[in-house]
Amino acid sequence: MSTAQQYGFARVTHAPEVEVAPGKRLSFGFDAAAVAPDGTVTALQWANGAAAAGSRFRLMIALDVREEVLIDVLLLENEQVIGTLDIRYAYVCQPFEMMLDAAQTEAAMRGGIGLRMMRGTQPLWFFHADVPGTVLYRPHLLLTSDSDPVQAFYDRLASLDSVQSFGWMEGCVLDALLDLSAVHPEGPYAAALKAHLNQFLDDSQRLYYEDPRSQPADDRVYGIEGTLPFAALAQTWPDHPVVQQVVDFWLGKQNADGAVKDHGSLTAEGSYTIAYPMAVIARQRGDTALTALALRQLELRRQFLVHDDAIWLRYHEDGSRTYRNWARGCAWYLLGLARTLTVLKDDPDSESARAEFQRAAQWVATHARKDGLWACFVDEPDVAVDTSGSAGIAAALALGVKEGQIERGYQQLAATTFETLTTYLTPDGLLMGVAQSNRGGEALQRSNYRVISQMGMGLMGQLAAALA
Repeated sequence: MSTAQQYGFARVTHAPEVEVAPGKRLSFGFDAAAVAPDGTVTALQWANGAAAAGSRFRLMIALDVREEVLIDVLLLENEQVIGTLDIRYAYVCQPFEMMLDAAQTEAAMRGGIGLRMMRGTQPLWFFHADVPGTVLYRPHLLLTSDSDPVQAFYDRLASLDSVQSFGWMEGCVLDALLDLSAVHPEGPYAAALKAHLNQFLDDSQRLYYEDPRSQPADDRVYGIEGTLPFAALAQTWPDHPVVQQVVDFWLGKQNADGAVKDHGSLTAEGSYTIAYPMAVIARQRGDTALTALALRQLELRRQFLVHDDAIWLRYHEDGSRTYRNWARGCAWYLLGLARTLTVLKDDPDSESARAEFQRAAQWVATHARKDGLWACFVDEPDVAVDTSGSAGIAAALALGVKEGQIERGYQQLAATTFETLTTYLTPDGLLMGVAQSNRGGEALQRSNYRVISQMGMGLMGQLAAALA
């Protein structure tokens, strides 16, 4: 089924004239519209109708959201409210959707849809841009489709629809594209990888992007979570000038113990977002000091984050720890080990990291559900699953098996994870069931609130490549 048949794209026919908040910037220079907090209706119209048994109404966030927002969706022809978008702590390039039945779909395409904010204090910005090869940058209705969700997943991943905020989220996607390009060199992934990277570089090849708060971060590295993309960038363009920029950033963040960290906390993210890209660049340059520093990041995280039969996300300067056994935290810890060891597998000083990877793999496997997924807090089975954390954990296990770092028995668990994850795909290949960004605190993670996320698709893509 063609794109035109699958999707009904809307145009914005009325939107309030509001300014982007001072100090913030819309990403990529793409067009966006807002829903105002004063109750003004933002109107969407469709050029023509199409018969459908039902649809999914979607829009994609264009500016960082630091609150809980409720948007009523109403039919313009009679002002009937047909549903509500529940948008909590959303990040740029995150899609949200709502199911419509056949009658609602017909009425929406005939008379249009209105968006009205019922909760929220700031304008909610969403993209309405015609970006070639994509569907998510325009508000749309996904009409009933008979496409294969798994193939659609790969198609969406290999497009700009999978772009995320520059940093750890986009890094998850870039690593998937890099891995899949190695497995399928004739496929679309290498070109997609370069297209993604170019979204964050200006004409002078300087960094041009926004940090997680939608604040311009041009020509600099915003923080330790922002260094993951440099692993893929360095493997794509080893001589690119921004590679030295990230090395200088790491060395400037190093403390007396050798820890590279932000804001006084040692985090599990750094196992993946620091140690791994650092190892990539160190190996490319034959830099033994940088290699040792990469392995030091893993060792420090083992010392301070593995405690009380748990993997913790953060260790604070006062000695406290937070986010005990959080699935994505476990994924960052394990992925950092798996990927750093893949790069430094022949290094004689990597043995302690390998032993820790084997221990952590055995530990995390004991907490897997029968369907191959993990709860959002892996040792709390009553908490809803997180598909992104599950994908990341399984990707680390599958990569460890592929590289001979851990026993082959973990391969079946990782394969089961992938098969179950396919049941969480939308008809057009987007991954559902993802725990929202943890800016909303542990309470939001423990709730049943789950979202669509291309970051999660990146982790699933890494898993697919490792299983291939």
